[in-house]
Amino acid sequence: MDARQRRSRERLHQAVLRLAQERPVTQVSVSELAREAGVHRSTFYEHASSPDELLRQALLSDLDELRQALLDETGRDLGEVVTEVTVGVMRHIEKNVDIYRRDLAYTSEVGLRSMLGSHFLESSQLLLALARVRVEVPVSGIPDEVAADIAARLVADGTVGAIAGWLERPELGIDDFMRIYVQMLPQWWPLSGVVKN
Repeated sequence: MDARQRRSRERLHQAVLRLAQERPVTQVSVSELAREAGVHRSTFYEHASSPDELLRQALLSDLDELRQALLDETGRDLGEVVTEVTVGVMRHIEKNVDIYRRDLAYTSEVGLRSMLGSHFLESSQLLLALARVRVEVPVSGIPDEVAADIAARLVADGTVGAIAGWLERPELGIDDFMRIYVQMLPQWWPLSGVVKN
């Protein structure tokens, strides 16, 4: 992607995030998004097929940057890095709270629940593949890698459910979420800086 395309994509991402804060992205037209971003409709279609796809791209862009820290920080304690990234994800969600509160619902047409779950699963699988996380849940007759994959899916989807529950309780802050979340996670999942009972 050349510099012009990157600038257009960034302007489109900023535009879709602004408009999706105000109302459901399913009510935003391609023409409106292009106008808000200062690009032509044809430029929009070079980047996405629909406003909701563009929204998922914009949100994933932030999440991908956070995940990169998990892969880059090989010299530090993994629990510290996972904790920092988890708090970073929660800040990302808090920054986009109106979008997530509306579109993380099971009934949403936008698919943020699936997008977020897939992102967390991919992060978990990367940590497993790099042997930075080891799932120690032996199940008789089941290969360890199968149990590890299913456990990673449980953590990914459970995390999305926990975030959805947090979003329904605006009186809870990120620190409150982290204290609850840590208590729910399996012992083998790395987190630090928050006391696990």
